[in-house]
Amino acid sequence: MRNALVQLALVLIGVTGVHAVKLLQTASLHARVFPAGATEKVWAIQGSDSIEMFGSEGDYYITTLKPGNWQIRVDARRPYKDADFGIFNMRAGTERDLGEVVLRK
Repeated sequence: MRNALVQLALVLIGVTGVHAVKLLQTASLHARVFPAGATEKVWAIQGSDSIEMFGSEGDYYITTLKPGNWQIRVDARRPYKDADFGIFNMRAGTERDLGEVVLRK
C-alpha cells in the first residue's frame, strides 16, 4: 500500500512538472474591446493555427499562444467593423497587454 502511494505521488509530480514546463513555453495575451457588447469573437491566428480568445464584458484573454508572430482578429457585430492587427515577436513565458481596442462604425 505504501509503495503504491509513493508511486502515485511520483506520477503526480511528473505530470505537474510536464504541465509547468508547457506553460513556460507559451505566451499570454490580454485585450479590452470597446464597446464590450459589439464583439462576436476574438481570434489569434498564426498560419493555419487559430485560437479563440475567451472573454467577458469586453475583456479577452488567451494563455496558450506559441511564440512567434500572431494576427489578432476581432469579429464585430453590426454596425461596427471588424478589426485586424498584428502582434510580433511573442516570446515564451511572457504576457502582453494590448490595451483597449476601439471598434469603429
